[in-house]
Amino acid sequence: MNITRMKWLAALVPAICIGLFEFARHEFLHVVSMEWGNVLVAALTGLLFVLFSHGIFALMENLYGKLQQEKRETAVLQERYRIARNLHDSIAQALFFMNVKTIEIAAACQNRQELLPAIKELQEAIKLTDTEIRQHIFSLQAVTQPNDNFDLAAAIQVHLQQYEAQTGATTKLTKNCSSLAKFSPYERRQLFHIFQELLFNIRKHAEATQVSISLKENDQGFSMEIADNGKGFAAENLQQKKSSFGYKILEQDIQSIGADLKLTSVPGTGTTVTVLLQDSRSEVIV
Repeated sequence: MNITRMKWLAALVPAICIGLFEFARHEFLHVVSMEWGNVLVAALTGLLFVLFSHGIFALMENLYGKLQQEKRETAVLQERYRIARNLHDSIAQALFFMNVKTIEIAAACQNRQELLPAIKELQEAIKLTDTEIRQHIFSLQAVTQPNDNFDLAAAIQVHLQQYEAQTGATTKLTKNCSSLAKFSPYERRQLFHIFQELLFNIRKHAEATQVSISLKENDQGFSMEIADNGKGFAAENLQQKKSSFGYKILEQDIQSIGADLKLTSVPGTGTTVTVLLQDSRSEVIV
């Protein structure tokens, strides 16, 4: 039964039933006394209320179940899309580059040219692709389920343990926050995805041996700061990085929850990225 039919039935049936009962009671007043008539009206009203309440709540439970199922399916689709973008941005391009290098090596063999430079570039590309594939495996293992009890700090801690085991780098997680229950499960999962993207970029580009993560919560909102001791980059290169496909993916994830991103870097010292998620998303502070 759809909600429109339930609405009309809830409005008309009780009124019709009580009206017919009152008509019958007045027609046969000699059979049913006024006192018993009032008792029967109250009982009939209560019965109708219970029946329709049961039907309405059953309909609401059904609609809620469908809504939760759609949320789960949407979360899965979003995760698939995120992984597909990462694969396109990294592995697909690396495979294309390796294919170009194999063609160059084949041409160099035919022309009896030096092979070592092209072979070294190919080895570096294979090594980088292996690292990226392992990182994507970690991301798949850490795919979060769409539940209301998702613990962002705990998920980050598990991911950092995997990162340390894989890279040999040391990490430090500082927490000054609760379970972040005031933020929706979607926002918490997106924050975790943003953390994954930033950590992946550190592994891919920074050559860092130390990574520190700070989670802070206050009355204004929540901040996540990720700092590394990698090679960093000059300020004039920031615009070039912002135009990259990977940065645009990160920007989309941040904008999807109305968060803000601040990035500072010093060559030879490292990079610090701060993600700020406010309770009020009406203002954007960079």
